[in-house]
Amino acid sequence: MYCDRCGSSLAPTARFCGTCGKALYANTASAQAMPGSPAAPGMVTASYDGRVRRHVQTLALLWCINGILRLLEVFSFYVIGRTFWPWLGHMFLSRIPFGFGAFPVFSWLWALPFLAFFGVVHLFLAWSLYERKPWARALGLVVAFLALVRFPLGTALGVYTIWVLLPESSGREYDQLAQAAA
Repeated sequence: MYCDRCGSSLAPTARFCGTCGKALYANTASAQAMPGSPAAPGMVTASYDGRVRRHVQTLALLWCINGILRLLEVFSFYVIGRTFWPWLGHMFLSRIPFGFGAFPVFSWLWALPFLAFFGVVHLFLAWSLYERKPWARALGLVVAFLALVRFPLGTALGVYTIWVLLPESSGREYDQLAQAAA
């Protein structure tokens, strides 16, 4: 028996192609022919295209790389800010009326913990997708929609994540993967 999508050979009891992830049994007759099938007579079993199975490892890797890059960005901003802030601070603060003194009005260093938080969230998302946690799909979609505003890499990663995880069939497939991993 061979897969009609990629042509690789299949075991007689296989439910998915081991190479491309295509679901092999989409109707009742073939699902009932498979031993241990939970399909009831007259029911059509769900057919998944294997999108989540094929792409979840790549998503986890890309979110991990994105989180590491975000944390490196925060660290470099911190180092640059601490190195050059005394010089920039005097230049800007000397032109501010109302006597703010040494208060760093134009400091962007206050944003670094916020940016670091998102780096940690990206790493947490990567781990949860890799481990197939049940709540990782919802977290991935929320973070993907937030990442759309970070053009161009965040937008690309957000669109890719939404493409993989958003469809309803992907939700059912991810639930099956999460149950199998648990």
